[in-house]
Amino acid sequence: MTSTRRVTSGALGVALAVTLGAAAALPATAAPGAPRTERASVAPDGTGGNGPSGGPSPSFDGSRLAFVSSADNLVAGDTDGTADAFVRDLRTGTTRMAGRSVDGSVDDVALSGDGRHLAFSATDPADGRSHVWVEDLTTGALQRIEDTVAPGYDTGRQPALSADGRYVAFVAQQSALPEGEDRWGRVYRVDRASGEAVRISQAPSAGDRKTAAANPSLSADGKRVAYQFFVPHPASGDWSDAWVRDVPSGELIQADRAPDGRASDGQTEFPQISADGRYAVFNSLDAQLTPGDTNKGHNVFVRDLKTGQLRRIDAADPAASTAFGQLSADNRYLAFVSADPDDTDRTDRAYVRDLRTGRTVLASADVQGGPNDRSVSAPVLDRHGRTVAFASSSPDLVPGDAYDTSHVYVRHTR
Repeated sequence: MTSTRRVTSGALGVALAVTLGAAAALPATAAPGAPRTERASVAPDGTGGNGPSGGPSPSFDGSRLAFVSSADNLVAGDTDGTADAFVRDLRTGTTRMAGRSVDGSVDDVALSGDGRHLAFSATDPADGRSHVWVEDLTTGALQRIEDTVAPGYDTGRQPALSADGRYVAFVAQQSALPEGEDRWGRVYRVDRASGEAVRISQAPSAGDRKTAAANPSLSADGKRVAYQFFVPHPASGDWSDAWVRDVPSGELIQADRAPDGRASDGQTEFPQISADGRYAVFNSLDAQLTPGDTNKGHNVFVRDLKTGQLRRIDAADPAASTAFGQLSADNRYLAFVSADPDDTDRTDRAYVRDLRTGRTVLASADVQGGPNDRSVSAPVLDRHGRTVAFASSSPDLVPGDAYDTSHVYVRHTR
């Protein structure tokens, strides 16, 4: 499953002219199945968290949602004064803190598809380095993932989990000033059952400098890993690409390669491998990937790794772009962000598109059913696209909210 996104969507200046479905946040008396939005980062009494929250990661069935928060009022006894990992049961409305015995501030979380295991990275105050942990939310067992995967490596970040929690992928780094060109970050996959660590990202080519791998994403069975590979020097324009490693065969696939083999003219970022490992999703500034790409901005692409077909997620407005795409586990729904090009604030909004019918709905609808006032982070989906989670400081997503801090929200689309 994809790890939680580690950046907010930002002011990309992107837009989408689409036909929006009815997406108003309805009151508590709304009929079952009607679209509605709830705030997930809340205290037991329902008030909002008193610190910023973000990085949501859902289970496949949408019943659980993990996120990171600096708020200290979400659960009783949160007195460490740092960001922590939380898991919200969306059916019962209860929240628990994970990793209570781990010292340090939590940076990232990733919930397994079955909702049982939570991976997170936390900065240890004792050594100042980030390490990856996995907690079994049923038994409470906690395991630190060894990040000493190669000489000099001692830091782990950006975890991603397979659906059953057996495999964890992460970015391994060196805390000391590293030597050589292959030193800025690698992606590894660890089998938690056997302890075997497999290097996923490739060694840099001769002449490439300051290369780094980041943003890993795992298929449900853990056999395929997508990641972003940076080659800032000597590349110009195309300094980042999306790759997929098939672990059993060792095959390495460049997901953002143009079908006709033309050279790329723009960077690709934030890849996701689908749950079944067949599709790779990414956003790119590369105008050479598909014919007719003239918007000079970010676009979301979906690559069929079996047939090689590459699909651009277009907007009706020729000037519009899309970004930060994520597929549902059934491959039918795609979540992404977009902004009105005429909006001087470049407010990013979350959408969900049915790839079978083409219908697109606004997921970050305000309480009146209109567009949200402030930007949202990259959205994430459950298995069937029914639950969409994102973070935002927009005060108009649920009744009684205020301009205070960023919260995690969940949109139930149907």
